[in-house]
Amino acid sequence: MNTLTVSFFRHGETKSNIEGRCAGRTDILITENGRRKLKELKSIYTYPVVQKLFSSPAIRCRETSDILFPGMEPEIIYGFWEMDYGILDNKPVDILASQVGKERWNKRDYSAFFPGGESFLEESFRALAAMTRVIQRCIEDNISTAAVVAHGDILNSLVRACLDTDMDLRNFLICPNGMGFEVQVDKEKWFDKQRLQFVRLLPEGAPRTKPEDTPFFQ
Repeated sequence: MNTLTVSFFRHGETKSNIEGRCAGRTDILITENGRRKLKELKSIYTYPVVQKLFSSPAIRCRETSDILFPGMEPEIIYGFWEMDYGILDNKPVDILASQVGKERWNKRDYSAFFPGGESFLEESFRALAAMTRVIQRCIEDNISTAAVVAHGDILNSLVRACLDTDMDLRNFLICPNGMGFEVQVDKEKWFDKQRLQFVRLLPEGAPRTKPEDTPFFQ
């Protein structure tokens, strides 16, 4: 079967999220309240049952994986690490936005580059490479359902680069902690077209914060 269903989720709440800092490569834990919120979401809403689980190597993603998919050992995909903000890593979002310009920040302009780190274009290539690794592993293991736990900017990069949807992309701009979206992909055609077909937001029915109501939208 060539169709693969993938459910993407953003990690649970961290101290940097609360403070409006872009943690990037800073390896931080989920807060106690973040763990509570994840468990609450899991108890109220339906999360998918999947055959295989993938995760960023960041501890906040591995912690989230343990809560949302208990008993499953995630395969670590290093390409799913969050954006490398270089010397500005874990700095407040207004500092990063000022570095590249607020309009370019909000659009995640591919030419925006962070000193000592990477550009949004480089991150996009990295996210696509990581997704290719996921699909290859699912082909090897004959997997038809999988989940990926990663970071906000990584998910944003995949949306902008390859998501087919009629929905306003603002719905994907800043993914709430512990939430995400489901896609379907033709495992063979991915290597030619790199397209993901949007299915639904996850978990279904959960209220989602608007981008402008978060500190990460300038």
